[in-house]
Amino acid sequence: MNKNIETVLNSNNKEKQHKFSRNARAILSGLSLAFVSSLCVGLIMYTAQSTEELRENNKNSGLKAKISMLLPDEAQGNNIRLTCYSIPKSKNVGHNQKIYVASKDLEIKGYVLTYSTSLGYSDPLIMIGGFTADKKVYKTDIYFSQETPGLGDKVDRDHGDFLDQLSGHSLSDANWDVKKNGGDFDFITGSTVTSRATVIATSKALKELESIDIYSLKKCKVK
Repeated sequence: MNKNIETVLNSNNKEKQHKFSRNARAILSGLSLAFVSSLCVGLIMYTAQSTEELRENNKNSGLKAKISMLLPDEAQGNNIRLTCYSIPKSKNVGHNQKIYVASKDLEIKGYVLTYSTSLGYSDPLIMIGGFTADKKVYKTDIYFSQETPGLGDKVDRDHGDFLDQLSGHSLSDANWDVKKNGGDFDFITGSTVTSRATVIATSKALKELESIDIYSLKKCKVK
């Protein structure tokens, strides 16, 4: 073979090998980058999911504890069955609220109801209340609030016992308004609007309990 031709062929082979090697490195680099990127995305998604699950678990754990705290004594114990029902829309308690029915041997022992009002300074003000089987207020609390710190938030149990005055009352045995407006209930000075909102909202929750057909509602999970 002519040496010049052989030199050209060898040069072409080396060039092809060099191109193949360069292309292979590029492909490997691309695959490595894709793998690392996928791994990072996967780790981020896993972390986000784990964080969200942790938040949800903490929220549900807190809700369970609050429900237990709000149920009357006769609705406590290992033999009590708690069933959740969704209230999609109500003029009394707002949209997407829930009622938890505590029962034993098919007999209702108490209720826990979430209810919303737009009468506070900030909308919504969401409350959660426990009620006896004969539909009297057992204990109420604030579930979600954006009321003014130092003013409207004084109705919260973290700041006092204002809500205790609602306990023991039924819909018919009290004038459900604050004394400033001719009702039976005290109000917090500087927080009349929020005080009144909690009183009226609880009266509407009692109205809901009196009129609602629980077993026509869709069940929800007690997490």
